[in-house]
Amino acid sequence: MNKNKPKTIKIIAPSLPDHLEPDADLTTLLHWAREEELNIEGRHFKDLTLNEADFSHLSFRESLFENCDFSDCNFEKVDCRDLRFQSCSLSNSNFAEGYFNRCQFFACKLLGADFHQAQLENLMASDSSFQYANFSKARLKSNQFSNCDLSEATISECKLSQIKLDDVNFSRTNFFKTPLKGLDFTTCQLDGLIVAIDALNGAAVTVYQAAELAKLLGLIVR
Repeated sequence: MNKNKPKTIKIIAPSLPDHLEPDADLTTLLHWAREEELNIEGRHFKDLTLNEADFSHLSFRESLFENCDFSDCNFEKVDCRDLRFQSCSLSNSNFAEGYFNRCQFFACKLLGADFHQAQLENLMASDSSFQYANFSKARLKSNQFSNCDLSEATISECKLSQIKLDDVNFSRTNFFKTPLKGLDFTTCQLDGLIVAIDALNGAAVTVYQAAELAKLLGLIVR
């Protein structure tokens, strides 16, 4: 048995019903869910723009958000399960202390989004930008990032487990006090990475990346 063989990372995709109810009046629905303390579920939200809106403390289930603009919104302590976001803008929105399970972001913009102390499980992100996003003190378990931009993001004091990375830009990303053991960075960009050298123990990198990271020790690689 090969003890060095990487473990298979299993990520559970969102489960959506065959039929989703179209909903254009999201403002009324948010008010109803808050007043009745009920989940918003089984909906298809498409081509909606709602900026600086309050989604905080609400629960969303088994829904699709397509081509929506929810920039600068408050999603603090939101509870999201089995959701798919496709071609949406969520930039500069606040997801602090939120819970995400079996959620997917495809071709989305989350520039400057705040996931401080959020819990992200079974999250799939592809062709999306998280540039300048804040994940400080967040918990990420069974996550997949593919062709994503996390440059200049803050991923400090995080708990990371079962993370799959494919072509992710971590240029100038801050991993302060975040152990990176078990992560495979070999297809990623790591230039200007902000990280303590001991936090890299157990991470997989290419020979070229190792030479670049050696600069953290003050070495001059020739």
